[in-house]
Amino acid sequence: MKKVKQIKTTSLDYAILGLIQQEPLSGYGIRKQFETTAIGNYSSSPGAVYPALDRLQKLGLVVKSLLENQKKEKFRCTPKGIDTLKIWLLQPVEINDVAKNVDVLLLKFAFMDTLLTKEQKLEYLTSFQKQLKIYIEQLKAFHSEEGSSLPLNGRLAFEHGLAGYSTTYKWCKNAIAAIRNHQEK
Repeated sequence: MKKVKQIKTTSLDYAILGLIQQEPLSGYGIRKQFETTAIGNYSSSPGAVYPALDRLQKLGLVVKSLLENQKKEKFRCTPKGIDTLKIWLLQPVEINDVAKNVDVLLLKFAFMDTLLTKEQKLEYLTSFQKQLKIYIEQLKAFHSEEGSSLPLNGRLAFEHGLAGYSTTYKWCKNAIAAIRNHQEK
């Protein structure tokens, strides 16, 4: 019996789903978003974007169609694609995500705007902030114990990273307050 190859989604796939759930886009439009916006850390290369779109189509998460008054076919999320994106957005924040994927955590937050409730956004940010606090405490403990043994440039680079995490922690606090105070339309 032949094994069925499991198709695994990547963070690029979720970035594409997030973009096209906001508005239908062509492959070229997706590439331009990666080139000209803050999510430029994803490759805008046709060799990355088009295989990801093919993968998303095979999974039934996106469809390509000609929309009304449009000359070019565009990709849009299917209901299954929206559900898959929501599941990804609702995954709990883990300390490993904070240590290695803050950019992905912030990308997730950016795509939550129209898909999740106010309570779900607050739960996500609270979890993010809690994991950040734990990680910052671990970094401070390391700095206290080992910082003086690091080469000067290594120590300064480490301190830069620590300052970055501390800034993200403060941002979480401010974002939580802003969402709590925001009146839903």
